[in-house]
Amino acid sequence: MSILARPWCAAAWALCAFAACAAPSDERLDAPPAESAPGWEGAIGLLLSHRPAFSGSDGAVTKLSPGFFLRHGRFSITNASGFVTRRAEDVSRGLGIDLLQGSRVKASVGLRWDNGRREDSAEALRGLGDIRPTMRARFSMTTSLTPAWRLGLGVSTDLFGRGGGYIGDVSLAREWRVLPKTVLGTAVGLSYAGDRYLQTWYGITPEQAARTGRPQFQPGAGPRDVSASVGFRSELSRDWLLIGGLGTSRLLGDAARSPLTTARTGWGANAGLAWRF
Repeated sequence: MSILARPWCAAAWALCAFAACAAPSDERLDAPPAESAPGWEGAIGLLLSHRPAFSGSDGAVTKLSPGFFLRHGRFSITNASGFVTRRAEDVSRGLGIDLLQGSRVKASVGLRWDNGRREDSAEALRGLGDIRPTMRARFSMTTSLTPAWRLGLGVSTDLFGRGGGYIGDVSLAREWRVLPKTVLGTAVGLSYAGDRYLQTWYGITPEQAARTGRPQFQPGAGPRDVSASVGFRSELSRDWLLIGGLGTSRLLGDAARSPLTTARTGWGANAGLAWRF
């Protein structure tokens, strides 16, 4: 089924179109950004993260991994959205293309590799089988409500049809410059997922129930979670960048009622140090 045929996706696209049309009349949406796009720029560094072992798990994992960011004009690729270098806008993980870079409204499309889930990554997942990796496509739009407040909308879908389905989200974020080279930001968000996505990640099929002894569970489309986060970004020097943050999320609806969910509320923290070039 076409992504536009899904009720949530259609609504999100409509909201995105409304946000674009509602921009002030003195702003040309097709006008170039105030600062011309740079040539090549990038960053490399290390990321330390602590998060639940899987969504709904009461266990946690801590991981140290390399991070990178590379951009040329409207194209970017990164595994660490916080490693943005000379422009302050958010960049989603994966390969991205800026469609619109107005002073108030920004839109982009991107591709992100979804690693899926391995049943041997946690004892609670034994017998459920692996969730195959896939490629997800995402459309996102942000609107600056004021110089400090931003409204974000996004929709992503599984391009390979491997059970990823679709998921949409809406967020509200605010930033403060607490020091000349340090920005503090907070955000709240709500996500909504289709039945296929929720079945893959939170459901239990008859076959899985027979193998594991867990009760069969078939979730329907609905809200997935609500989240809140706080983070900072500090320019240590022209070449070095420090980022960090804390976040929490609360599962909702059928995701919260799943037999796989042992903790409806999850917490995470991250920190990163990058060298920019």
